Amino acid sequence: MGKDYYETLGVAKTASQDEIKRAYRKLAMQYHPDKNKDKSAEEKFKEINEAYAVLGDEDKRKQYDTYGPDAFSQRFSQEDIFRGANFEDIFRSMGFNFGGFGSDDIFGSMFGFNQQRGDFGNDILANVGVSLADAAHGSTKTVSVRHIKECDKCRGSGAEPGSRVLKCDTCKGSGQMRQTARTPFGVIQTVTTCNRCRGSGKTFEKQCKTCNGHGAIQKEERIDVDIPKGVSTGMRLRLNGMGDYGKDRTGDLYIDIEVKEDSKFERHGDDLHADLHIPLHVALLGGDVDAHTLDGSKKVHVEEGAQNNSKIYLTGSGIPHFRRSGTGDLVLNVIVDIPKRLTQEQKELVRKLIGSDSDAKKRKFGVF
Repeated sequence: MGKDYYETLGVAKTASQDEIKRAYRKLAMQYHPDKNKDKSAEEKFKEINEAYAVLGDEDKRKQYDTYGPDAFSQRFSQEDIFRGANFEDIFRSMGFNFGGFGSDDIFGSMFGFNQQRGDFGNDILANVGVSLADAAHGSTKTVSVRHIKECDKCRGSGAEPGSRVLKCDTCKGSGQMRQTARTPFGVIQTVTTCNRCRGSGKTFEKQCKTCNGHGAIQKEERIDVDIPKGVSTGMRLRLNGMGDYGKDRTGDLYIDIEVKEDSKFERHGDDLHADLHIPLHVALLGGDVDAHTLDGSKKVHVEEGAQNNSKIYLTGSGIPHFRRSGTGDLVLNVIVDIPKRLTQEQKELVRKLIGSDSDAKKRKFGVF
């Protein structure tokens, strides 16, 4: 069952950020373990911190309101909730000191996550613009990405090839560093990866000259991206392992899609809309005309007596559904082109048409 964070902080769903901050500050003072020795106070203190980590962040609050408590709790772990949470300003104003710890360190210890960080590469983002035809048929686009890659020379070790291996004198070969401090949330001990050896417990006599001991270098690469059929603006594709390099995990490359506007077609979901201009005689007598589709020109039959702004549907000539079977339709909006100038002979024919139409109406209503 998801948690009602608004109820936890005692605020309305319409509460402003200032109101949420004031409510949290009041409850934090009430249930802080140093001030409240009741056994249930520590658990209550954790609950209000979790609630404020979500509601005090505009983006997280928006997601919480969108998904609702149950779906939110299924989608987001406590590590997700507390990542990037900022409590420093509030507690410093209350006279507490964070003792050099960041929020991620503190909440990692409180809730039992992220206590030892690995070397994880960052995810990166790129944007790709595609034409409407590319969105319909699929295509391959090449993007230029500047990201962190494993050093080819040292293979990520950071050592000059042939260099002697030494025990890290910073962490004494353990690969970990322990810190203890008294924070606004009590006495916190964190275990983090050694910054010098990055958790390996080893250093080297000589650093790699190519990467200066980092084990990785920045590199610009051109990457081919397969654009599947049916994509639309706002979709995001993921290329696993094409982000920044990390010893424990290389990040992913995300591609945001933007489908460019087309001069001939308007897209409505997976349906396309376009104008079909027809001459006056085709509107009157019917006939076949050429219509533009994404697959080229196609013969379309226009029924006799076609009206301006009537619709002709070409089933299956729209955009393929994204990663499922089926295709949208092409909806043609009929526009009858009226001649701006007529010859004398054409004018006489029109008058005869009007006259015959008038005579027909008179006969219909019994005038003759």
